[in-house]
Amino acid sequence: MSRIKKLGIVVVIMLLILLITLAVLAPTIKDYYIKSELVPEAELTSAIENMAKATSYQYYLKSGFWVDDRREVISEVTGEKAEENTHIKGEMVNTPVNIYYIDRTIYNYDAFSEKWLVIDSNTTNSEELLITELSPLSNFRFKEIGEVEKLGFENIDGTECLVVMCKPVIDNEFLESIWQDFSYEMWIDYKGKIIKKAILTANNRQMPSTKLDIQVEFDDINKKLKVKPPI
Repeated sequence: MSRIKKLGIVVVIMLLILLITLAVLAPTIKDYYIKSELVPEAELTSAIENMAKATSYQYYLKSGFWVDDRREVISEVTGEKAEENTHIKGEMVNTPVNIYYIDRTIYNYDAFSEKWLVIDSNTTNSEELLITELSPLSNFRFKEIGEVEKLGFENIDGTECLVVMCKPVIDNEFLESIWQDFSYEMWIDYKGKIIKKAILTANNRQMPSTKLDIQVEFDDINKKLKVKPPI
């Protein structure tokens, strides 16, 4: 075989190797390009807007506060929300809770009597009645988002998320009356344009050494969920 033919075969083999390598690396290259083009402010704004429109979701919420180096747990619950109906189960202030909020009526399970207590609400605005545990998205209403810092990427339940931090001006009178210097760290599913996880911290207005800490994780967003009265 002539030298030219041998050289031609080598070139063809090298080209095949190059093409195979590019084919294997193509998804990685595409993913890297997509992530490099992400704008943190735009991604966070879009995710917050989509979460506000969500009709249903499941969530895990843990809240507490730090006093110096000691952490006090306020609540740890799992919840599910479908339209205006909500159900949570877990602990609040070291007390088991099992609460439904359906059609402006509260169903609270009393462990002592082993019965459901039914409390009717005469308000048409559930936000006036609901607390953080029953309305986790109330923690994500902002007047201004401010500057958003990109922290990197992290995998949450098999979903790669963009991790960002911001110090917004919040729109929550209850939180603002007690806390200040709010800081948020958020894990954004940048493909689904939703929030998978968030951690909120803030300082107490009267005692700056006391710090609020709320962690929320969301799942099954806009999936078909039903929350019915327990009785």
